[in-house]
Amino acid sequence: MKLYNILTGAMIAALMSSCSDYLDVKPYGRVVPKTAEEFSALLNSDLDAIDQGQTNYLIPNLSHTATTLDAEFSDNFEVCLTSNSDGVVSRLRSYVGDAISNNSTNSIYSGLYEVVRNCNIVLNEMEERGTEESDKMLALAHAMRGVAYYQLMRYFCGVPEPGNTSSQLGVPLVEVFDMEATPARSTLAQTITFIENDLKMALSIHMTDGVYRFTDDVVSGYLCRLYFWTQQWDKALPLAQEILRKYPLLSGSDYVDMMKSFGPLKGNQMIKAYRSSSSDQTTEGTLTTMSTRPVSVRLLNCYYGDEKSRDVRYDLCFNSRRQAKSKVFCGMRAAEFALIEAECYYHLDKPTEALASINRLRSMRIADYTDLKMNELPGILDTEIITEDVTGESLTPLMALILNERRKELFIEGDRFFELKRNGAPEFASFNNGVKYVTRSYMYTFPIPIREFDITGNLVQNPGYTEVITK
Repeated sequence: MKLYNILTGAMIAALMSSCSDYLDVKPYGRVVPKTAEEFSALLNSDLDAIDQGQTNYLIPNLSHTATTLDAEFSDNFEVCLTSNSDGVVSRLRSYVGDAISNNSTNSIYSGLYEVVRNCNIVLNEMEERGTEESDKMLALAHAMRGVAYYQLMRYFCGVPEPGNTSSQLGVPLVEVFDMEATPARSTLAQTITFIENDLKMALSIHMTDGVYRFTDDVVSGYLCRLYFWTQQWDKALPLAQEILRKYPLLSGSDYVDMMKSFGPLKGNQMIKAYRSSSSDQTTEGTLTTMSTRPVSVRLLNCYYGDEKSRDVRYDLCFNSRRQAKSKVFCGMRAAEFALIEAECYYHLDKPTEALASINRLRSMRIADYTDLKMNELPGILDTEIITEDVTGESLTPLMALILNERRKELFIEGDRFFELKRNGAPEFASFNNGVKYVTRSYMYTFPIPIREFDITGNLVQNPGYTEVITK
């Protein structure tokens, strides 16, 4: 992302240094931007972080999606077989509790609220209105703020329970900055509505300039993700289908080339990290770290029968030593919406359409594919730790098939941890160096950082952490 050279480095530093906390944003006595073009430097800094593959948690990089969420926090890798081999000393944590206990999850909270802060400075302080440039900045600020709150919701709020979100905890909603304000946590219903309104506001302004990354198509993708996460199947389905019409699925070598690509968007990619990268040197360290922990057999068992030799994803993702290979995509692409389509059909009680949807995706990945029939679906794997779907119902063979395809398709894209959280938050044990580590259900929702309670005295901590989290 090429930044505008409007503000001097000193001016940007002065503005940003006054915003160390998301409540402390009024740059009193500082020189601040005036025009929309000058304000764009604030948001461009966040876009540049995405393009460089730096973790600001809007579009998390490979280190976070693959190493943290997949190799450390989920069941996609075999913790008990972690080793120091080939001269590589494993630095992988044993389970999500390690990150929580040493406050590593705090950076997610602060990083996303820093994005919110930058967006609110634009929305509250930019006086220019009605010009092409100011419209772009307003659309971008609403989009990025909506995405930031969507990510905060997934990390720091429980899974939405339809009909009960007004009683569930949301996150503090900061819309207009006030240094004297001490925002309490909203309800989850209020958080969901806030995110939806921001994304819809961005869509109403219409961002078509790809330079700013969060175009209308990308924002529609996040709105679809929001409806999917909140179990609004009837709203998620048409959005997913519209995206699939615009970004058709790829197969074979076209799919592989897309998944290995760096730099500009390719194929049906909609937004991604590392767009400023031209080689795999950027991600080499992450893949080397992951090589010390083999992929779980339970994941490999999701490839039925002889599919390991016919499914293009198997060779793309794994080597003969059960190590993750160089699939490096971090962002949003069409296949996710094919999976959303299938699950929406399932929960809307349209199993025939759900199976047809998942068969279409599988036909794009498996050579010489023959559609699965409803009465011939693979059985539910007895090693699978997910035993119920997001509604609390026991898995059926069709739902298990959809979840297995999601697990394979979105491997090391940071999805599995959230799928575990979404589908029952199952507790499971990991073993490392003779020690047993248990991922408890409450650990899928991260604690609000303790330092926030020093700033805001009326916050409520997430269940499970009141007596175990310290400064």
